[in-house]
Formats: sequence, structure tokens, C-alpha cells
Amino acid sequence: MSLLEILVALSIGFFLLTGIITVFSATRQNFTAQGQMSQLQDDQRMAMGIVTTVLQEAGFFPAPQTTTVAVALPVAAPFTAVGQSVSGVNTAGAPDTLTVRYLAGANGGDSMTDCNGKLNTTALTVTFVNTFAINANKELTCSVNGGVQRPLVGGITGLTILFGVDSDGNGSVNQYLPAASIAASAWPGVLSALVTMTFQNPLAGQPGQNATISLTRFISLMGKS
Repeated sequence: MSLLEILVALSIGFFLLTGIITVFSATRQNFTAQGQMSQLQDDQRMAMGIVTTVLQEAGFFPAPQTTTVAVALPVAAPFTAVGQSVSGVNTAGAPDTLTVRYLAGANGGDSMTDCNGKLNTTALTVTFVNTFAINANKELTCSVNGGVQRPLVGGITGLTILFGVDSDGNGSVNQYLPAASIAASAWPGVLSALVTMTFQNPLAGQPGQNATISLTRFISLMGKS
């Protein structure tokens, strides 16, 4: 084999090897991207699922035949009206917070859990006050009855809540408002919520990709749909 033939063979081999490496690299990047997006979807389902479950339980209390709303859901900070089961705080430039309360029967008999998935294991009916927030580590957190804010899901940069308010008592939502725009006496008329969570995009920086991805869900409160 002549030197020229050897050089040609080496050149062909080099180009083939380059092609194989390029294909392998692209395949690996695609596999990594798919894994990252799959994780994002899991995080979205978990975060929105937890908030949905808690909101759908808002205002529940056992034995409504013998217990009045005034007794079950009295005025108690941050709830400013009898019968109010949700509350919130929204500040410009910061994620909202969401607080939801309901009662859980003794010994976990009604299967009502708090936002951390815990049953009431006591012999008495208790009130669960669940507060959702986004912390500095970009985690969705929840505290129960003023306790420690426990991280639930990471990679979340924003939480926005619009509350569906029935302002005329006809059983239908008239408008969706942020917490700051709802009068203290109007909170018992909240029938639903539009919850938007903003997640970090794992593909940010790639062509055509935004820095964040938002997910919005409509959620009806228990007994008010």
C-alpha cells in the first residue's frame, strides 16, 4: 500500500470517527434533555397535585348536621370572615402565598390529610391550616398550623393565585382577583382558584427555549363547584 493510499484511508477513518462522535454526542444530549423534561413534568404533576388536593378540601368539616360554619370556620388570623376557608398574600415582584383551612375528623376516620400527607391521629377533630409559599431556594414549601415550612418540590420560581369570587351570592364566579383586591367580607364567596406555577426550564439557554415554563390549573373548592 502506497503512502497516498494510507493517507486516504486515514482521512476516511478520521471523518467516519468524527461522524460517529457527533452522532453519539447528539444522542447523549437528546437523552439528557428528555430526562430533564421528564423530571420537570414529574415536578409539575407533584406540585400542582398537592396544591389541588388541599384546595379541593378547603372548608371541609365533619358532621355539618350538628356543627355550624361559625363554629367550624370562625374568624382567626389570617381568616377575616366566618366561613372563610382560603386566604392569600400577593406582593408585586414576589411569589404569592396561599393558605387553606379545613377540619379533619378524629383518628383519621375521614382520611383528610394536611399538605404534608399526614392524617389527624388524635382522638379529637383538628383544624389543618396549610400555607404554601416559594422559598429562596426556589422550592414550593408548606407549613401546617404555623409550623416549619417544609420543602415539597424544587425548581419553582413563581406562584400566582387568582381567586374566583361570587360577589352577588348566585353561586357563580363573577370575577377572578388577586388576594390584595378581595375585601375582607368577600372571602367566604371564593368558589375556585386559578393557580399558576412557574418552573425553571431545564433546557434554558438552548435555541428557542425560554428561561421558565408556566403551568396553570383551575381548581374548585370543596362543595362550591
